[in-house]
Amino acid sequence: MNHRQRNCVRDQGQQRVTGIGCSGRSGAHQSAFTLVEVLLVLAILAAIASMVIPNLLNRQKTANVDATRINITATEQALKMYAIDHAGVYPDVRHAIDSLMQAPPQDYHWNGPYLERAPTDAWGHNLRCREASGSGKLQVFSAGPDARAETEDDIFRDKTGR
Repeated sequence: MNHRQRNCVRDQGQQRVTGIGCSGRSGAHQSAFTLVEVLLVLAILAAIASMVIPNLLNRQKTANVDATRINITATEQALKMYAIDHAGVYPDVRHAIDSLMQAPPQDYHWNGPYLERAPTDAWGHNLRCREASGSGKLQVFSAGPDARAETEDDIFRDKTGR
């Protein structure tokens, strides 16, 4: 007779079970979790996940934007190097990125490649160029996660869009 069996009192006539740790079940089932205990643990895990996951997703978004800004800055530096080699003149906006990787036809001032490959943002989309407001310089930007330019998720070197 084990310890649990000694603490249990069974009334032969009514199958009544009394005592600490007595369930009337065989020993194999006495250590199992009840449905309520399992649901309680799941509820606690869900509460913890609901607090942690949004923070992780926000950090990933911030990291993607920061990585994209670094790529934008590097591309703008390559454009400045191009302009230095071309007496301050930037490449044509339609072919600006391509001009950084290979020489345009009959360009005798080209000292590149200024970039090894086409620059991309953190979502794998190619960076884009546009003319900066009347300065003759080019502005590099990312169309953001939606890959559509001129939307509110566009990313520039700084947060003001300059």
